[in-house]
Amino acid sequence: MVTTRTFNNSYPQHAPSIMHESFKSKPAEKSVPAKTSSNDIPRTFPLPKQEVDESKIASLFGKYKDDTEDAILADGMEKFCQDLGVDPTEFIVLVLAWKFNASQMCRFTRTEFFEGCKALKVDTIRNLQNKFPELEAEVTNDVEKFKDLYRFTFKFGLDVDEGQRALPKNIALPLWKLVFSRNVPAVLDRWFAYLENRQLRGISRDTWYMFLNFTEAIEPDFENYDDSEAWPSLFDDFVESERELVKQLLKDDAAAIHEEKQENGIIKEESSYSL
Repeated sequence: MVTTRTFNNSYPQHAPSIMHESFKSKPAEKSVPAKTSSNDIPRTFPLPKQEVDESKIASLFGKYKDDTEDAILADGMEKFCQDLGVDPTEFIVLVLAWKFNASQMCRFTRTEFFEGCKALKVDTIRNLQNKFPELEAEVTNDVEKFKDLYRFTFKFGLDVDEGQRALPKNIALPLWKLVFSRNVPAVLDRWFAYLENRQLRGISRDTWYMFLNFTEAIEPDFENYDDSEAWPSLFDDFVESERELVKQLLKDDAAAIHEEKQENGIIKEESSYSL
């Protein structure tokens, strides 16, 4: 919608006057019409054209909105993803939820959807699809943006209706896999294997946040890990377990080499005896 604004001269206006003097030898001077000041002329300036059509956003939201609630829920989200040509478990869907500041998984409120679309300057499915490369590049190339996405993911995974404060293991592991899908830490598979064999009440926010620091600061062989530093105790146990595993593997390798040498020695003795 284009609107107008009128700018008027804020200074007092004075009517122009002409001074006349009568001279016997000269005819009276002709009066000259005063020029109208440019400040007296109303000016109109069109506002910038709106970048999105909110009626289109409303129509888009209505297409996926649940019949029982003013929000897009699981069924609508699945249809939304189908129209976008993506799987709900893809990385770009997580990035989209982050951009929409979604409060929980499989749900967009009206406010989240509207504000998200306006922030991205999109009002159609095609516009949103065209944004995907830019959105992915934003979080993969900017460390701080990725950190924000990573922290958002923890909150996103919580069941707010249940009042959860920690992520269940069966939710935390898939979310870790998803958020790291564009840049997989060397330690991630070993971390998963360790957690799979642990009885955990859940992954706390502190553990979730610190794991990103862990992947950035600690070498894959844990050579620079110091358990006297302020790491969560779960990390201490993980590193100790991995170090013990490495020791065992080295011991097994040494035993295998020793056995192979023995076998070679027996073969040599038999060969020399037969001669």
